[in-house]
Amino acid sequence: MAELKLQQENSKKTWISITGYRILIVLKSLIEKDRSVEELIEILANNSITAKAVSKDTIRLTIKTLKAAGCIFDKPSTVNGYKYHLIYHPFALKLTDNEFKVLLQLREKLAENLPFDTVLDINALYKKISMIISDKEQQQTIEDTKPLKDVNETVLYQISNPKLEGKRVQIKYFSPKNGLEDIDIIPQRISYENGKIYLWCYIFKYNTNSMLNIEKIKKISNVNISEDFKVPDSYEVIYKISGNAFQTFEPKEYEQIIKKDEKSMIIKANVANEFWFIQRILLFGCDFNIISPDFFKEKLINKLKLIRKGYEQ
Repeated sequence: MAELKLQQENSKKTWISITGYRILIVLKSLIEKDRSVEELIEILANNSITAKAVSKDTIRLTIKTLKAAGCIFDKPSTVNGYKYHLIYHPFALKLTDNEFKVLLQLREKLAENLPFDTVLDINALYKKISMIISDKEQQQTIEDTKPLKDVNETVLYQISNPKLEGKRVQIKYFSPKNGLEDIDIIPQRISYENGKIYLWCYIFKYNTNSMLNIEKIKKISNVNISEDFKVPDSYEVIYKISGNAFQTFEPKEYEQIIKKDEKSMIIKANVANEFWFIQRILLFGCDFNIISPDFFKEKLINKLKLIRKGYEQ
């Protein structure tokens, strides 16, 4: 008969089977990755409920119980580093194609309307769900279709640290034009739009404010904490118009015509309110072409894809 322990919490009595609880912890640990006897002992010893009675015999008895329940293991040996490898367990979640489709659609919808840190938490939750799904293809699909899957979370949390705001930071950035390069920036703020995380920053190389896709920031190389910098929260966009838009175009106070011929003109805009600028650009229909910067091209493309997706649904 399983050993029982009385837990007193908030004046409520909760009876826990320590043996059953220990079995679940060991199973969970071995589903995550291969473990040695010593590693399993350490995991149980660090748990407040199972810490009192842990030994190699306890682990072996727990493994024997799991085998009796239908689990299959590779026996620890020199080949596997003396670790238990869980080949199969019968406690898998089975989803029909329709159930699985709904699960993915739910994550997709949530990712559109929640902050990026919550989206990353949802990814972690779905990772745990995938670990108990029996279908390997479904497991892989969960991983392949997760939002923000190309974001390096370590870099994200480092660069979003409020202490870096106003500091000169050197990053390794994968530029579409120049490949991997070192860039000095002043981080300003993080934004999450159209399923992408962007870093608003001042770039010394181009002497302008810009927006970098977090996915392309590979590493933070250096931080200069000795000096604070303040820069305006705006950036320049250069675009070309032609057709009907060319005939009726009137520049706004933040725009300057820098080149003009009989059929088209090139405009430089100092963008401080991005929302209103995008609305203005879209009014030109197919008669405009963004020349620079690349991040704004990408942002506008993502915006148009999102609009089209809304109509398709």
